[in-house]
Amino acid sequence: MDAKLDTSIALRIQADYFDFFDMSIQKVLGEGRSGDVVLAVNNNYPDITRAVKRISLKEEDLKYRNLTHEKALKRFLNEVNIARDLVHPNIISDTSGIICPNYLAIAMDYCSNGTLVNYLKHMDLKSIDRFFTGLVSAVEYVHSRRIVHGDIKLQNIFVNESKEPVLGDFGMSFKMAEYARYVKTAGATMGYFAPEVLKKAESVDPFKCDSYAVGVVLRCMVQGRRPEYDSNYSRELYTTKMDDKHRFFLIMLLNKNPFKRFAMSQVQQTLSEFNTERYAEEVAVLLSKEQRCLGDISNSAERKPPAKKARHSSSSS
Repeated sequence: MDAKLDTSIALRIQADYFDFFDMSIQKVLGEGRSGDVVLAVNNNYPDITRAVKRISLKEEDLKYRNLTHEKALKRFLNEVNIARDLVHPNIISDTSGIICPNYLAIAMDYCSNGTLVNYLKHMDLKSIDRFFTGLVSAVEYVHSRRIVHGDIKLQNIFVNESKEPVLGDFGMSFKMAEYARYVKTAGATMGYFAPEVLKKAESVDPFKCDSYAVGVVLRCMVQGRRPEYDSNYSRELYTTKMDDKHRFFLIMLLNKNPFKRFAMSQVQQTLSEFNTERYAEEVAVLLSKEQRCLGDISNSAERKPPAKKARHSSSSS
């Protein structure tokens, strides 16, 4: 079964990962349908730590996930192949794949400060800007290599020792062909799906779906809470007090029309020019225009249509 796949990018061992590398599990960092992520510490050198994602190959677990052994292995190899070639300060580093008898292991750098979830309620404008800029830089880099992340969310943005954001978990990622633009669907977590995915469009631009998810993450940082599944982002953007720069990027990233939604390259370019006088004027015009549109919609909804006059037929004599 495995012969169909090139497993040379992963190390195959006939032992448990932790026994083979003389490491112990210190704690569980996270759990999901496919397995768990644990903190591994070297028994002889406690300073050597790794975050290890374990993907179960037990028949009952594969059946629960509706996967065959070959499909699980293929997904694993795809994740390892993508993650190991990405070199960026805001992307998880030093990724390696290990094939064990009962599970697949992906070992990577351990970010000791957890995920962005832990910081939502304690973010000021400066920290929001820093995290947003780092995330945009990471996703733009990934997109420039024709790779779609596919599951951008708070839990997949880790925080390193320097308190910088680090994008991780490429389990749902895939590479697009050079001239390909659309796929049937994209995204993996409720609350981060782009509107066109929820509407079950025939095809979607997966890069723009990633852009929408980045917008949701920014909105979470601004609001200080996790996303709601049915939030009216359009109205919320104007009824919530926030920095104009954040409001501008939320408008451009959470646009329901994917053709008008910013690509990551546009976001990065705009970030570098945002403080110039030209952009300040453009932002002011955009915000004013959008607010007027929202006001028109709100007013029309509140106005009741005039009652129709009843027609009385005149009797003929």
